[in-house]
Amino acid sequence: MTGRTVEKTLHLDAPVERVWTAITDAGELSQWFGDQAEIDLRPGGHAAMTWENHGRYAMRIDEVEPPHRLVWSWVHEPDVDFEAAPFTTVEWVLTERSDGGTTLRLKESGFLTDKHQGENDRGWDEELDHLVALVGS
Repeated sequence: MTGRTVEKTLHLDAPVERVWTAITDAGELSQWFGDQAEIDLRPGGHAAMTWENHGRYAMRIDEVEPPHRLVWSWVHEPDVDFEAAPFTTVEWVLTERSDGGTTLRLKESGFLTDKHQGENDRGWDEELDHLVALVGS
């Protein structure tokens, strides 16, 4: 692994359970993250995100600790099997705030190039804006 990472923090008005559903349910994911989602929410489960303009990105669920922590890995290249391409690991940590809202921390690590890290850094800003619109800021 390299030291290249993307880290994002959001402070959402929605409760932890609502945010958990938004990041783990295929129907919810496809409303804010990509155009279509597939997810088998268990360690070792297969998942995928599809964007009409970018292709299908294979994923593997690594850790599931409802409703506070989710870790998945996903490939760098579209339309290839998980085992056939380099991948990065995305960790989601949800913490309940005293006001009933949620602090979401996202960390993606394992980038092989600065270019790929930069593309995903910008991509997460756009996708997380969609999540905020779905669950509230």
